[in-house]
Amino acid sequence: MTDTSAVGLCANCTLLLVPPKEANETRTPRVTELLHQNQPPLDRETSDLRRVLQNTPIVLQDLDQKIAWARKTLDNLLSARNQAQSHFEDAEAILHPLPRVPNEVLSEVFRNCIQIVQDPCDYFFDSLNPRRAPWVLTHVCRRWRQLALQSPRLWT
Repeated sequence: MTDTSAVGLCANCTLLLVPPKEANETRTPRVTELLHQNQPPLDRETSDLRRVLQNTPIVLQDLDQKIAWARKTLDNLLSARNQAQSHFEDAEAILHPLPRVPNEVLSEVFRNCIQIVQDPCDYFFDSLNPRRAPWVLTHVCRRWRQLALQSPRLWT
């Protein structure tokens, strides 16, 4: 019943690899004919069909076990990938150059933020607006908060 022209064996689990087919492509024309008509099968066909009934549950059980193994393997691979991605992101965050920027340079950046915001054309500038510098600078991290609060030029 299986077309063995494109069949191979999986190198890892020795599972028979058969290209996927449509459900009706695996049926022979005679099986299709028997399914659409109310005729009994021939004696030879009856013995073949009984063998299918006898062997298929074992084949299905074997395939179900291999599918379960494949799903577990996939879950393990996905978990390992997520862990590797997490390690990558942690290392990337820890090695980011911004924490190594000296406080003097960072203070100068903060002052430039204030100068940009205090545009003479901005008639509605409000230094007490919590959505603008210098207030937003105090909400980034502990270091920025301490540095911004210790920089009187940001607040005058």
